[in-house]
Amino acid sequence: MELPAKDGELHETELHETKAGVYETWAIVNRAFEQIVNALDKLQRIGVLSGDYAQDQDTFTNDLWARINIQIMAGVSRREDDDRTHYGKMRATLERRIRGRQ
Repeated sequence: MELPAKDGELHETELHETKAGVYETWAIVNRAFEQIVNALDKLQRIGVLSGDYAQDQDTFTNDLWARINIQIMAGVSRREDDDRTHYGKMRATLERRIRGRQ
């Protein structure tokens, strides 16, 4: 049974849902940028956009995409480091308890 969360804290289940949601949302962002890049290329190939304009926009888009991914990765990395520390301590405690029973 889960204990109620303290003010401002998430339940264990909510943390996992949040983690999955972050990765799912990040994937949506990446798919959207990929669609934009592909659409610019297609519009250039069919003659709607000039090659120079399409290439310039592709460069700006890829730069923005990379900048956004760097920020997301930094935040995700912090969260994963925190999780690893938290669950590593819990695992060590559990392993000590199991060894004590043997």
